[in-house]
Amino acid sequence: MQNELRQIISELIPLRRRLHEIPELGYQEFETTVLIAEYLQENGLKLQPFKNLKTGGYCDVGRGDIVAFRSDIDALPIEEDINHPIRSQKAGVMHACGHDFHIAFGLAVLRYFKIHENHLKNGLRVIFQPAEESVPGGAVDVLKEDIWQDVKVVLAAHVLSDFAPGKIVLSDKTANASSTTIELTFYGPGGHTSRPDETVDLINVVAAFISQASNYVHSHVDPRDSFVFVFGEIKGGSAHNVIPREVSLRGTIRTFDNSVNKRIVSLLQQYCIDYSNTYGIQIKLDFPSMCPAVINDSNLMNIYRNFIAVNDSAGDFLVVDKPAMGADDFSYYLEKAPGLYFRIGAGASGNGHSGSFLADENLLLPGCKGLIEFIEYLNR
Repeated sequence: MQNELRQIISELIPLRRRLHEIPELGYQEFETTVLIAEYLQENGLKLQPFKNLKTGGYCDVGRGDIVAFRSDIDALPIEEDINHPIRSQKAGVMHACGHDFHIAFGLAVLRYFKIHENHLKNGLRVIFQPAEESVPGGAVDVLKEDIWQDVKVVLAAHVLSDFAPGKIVLSDKTANASSTTIELTFYGPGGHTSRPDETVDLINVVAAFISQASNYVHSHVDPRDSFVFVFGEIKGGSAHNVIPREVSLRGTIRTFDNSVNKRIVSLLQQYCIDYSNTYGIQIKLDFPSMCPAVINDSNLMNIYRNFIAVNDSAGDFLVVDKPAMGADDFSYYLEKAPGLYFRIGAGASGNGHSGSFLADENLLLPGCKGLIEFIEYLNR
């Protein structure tokens, strides 16, 4: 396999670099989709378009029950560092989360199994998903497609800076945290800053809410359950001597357990009712997006451990306890079938979601090899 896969990767590297040069934001991945389709066509495969989306698509190899593999294809609104050898040619847009590598994973897997279709007892479907970085995420739209009836297992892989290039890492149980967006708007009567006693000092009330709500939530959730509840945006006021009539907050809840997320949402709803009554104001609370946690299936984890035990390259694989705090809308796919979320070492310099992110291309060979070997193992 090694020499053949090395040839496949060498053919894919120029395409991966081209994808890095032409990054496209969510739901706008038109040139990306064309490049994927052209590569597949050149290798005897066909990208099937989605019925309800204008970008992305899926491609099948083999027949029967399906193992699906998700490759996300969108980029981020980030300016890439000017000193990178392969650099985005689009101002303010960059593959700063490695999705160009994720596309390469999907294409390599398809190319290999097109050559070795006899290695597949069942079918393989690679889903090239748009808009993973969007809210609520392209996965929500992909779930509406009529492509799920024979899918029995779903897999995904994401590059990760923390590990050596190509190291394949799975988290036991939870792989990624949930992410729930919080939007709060506080309404008061407004007034002059010289007479706060005649109105509600809304900015002061909201400032108190930020700390008090956090204390309330933490005191009502089991301390053994890890979570993050934090605000990242506050807006209010237009003049130094005017008490505003409206102040808004935006933040996130992140948990490793979806039931904990539901508990916190319920606590916040009740707390806002009590708080508004106490201070004589109105509070509008919304949760515009709720991306569940990515939770690896326990039966598939057992299969994965058995796979590692018999694999000649067992040192390339690792199971860890700690999940990542970042969210991924791959969690929605797990509503359709059990799955596993792989993290593949990028040996990267810089942090993900920053202009300094630079992954090592050497991750492609061991990363693709591990994914292919595991898919073969599932097809025994």
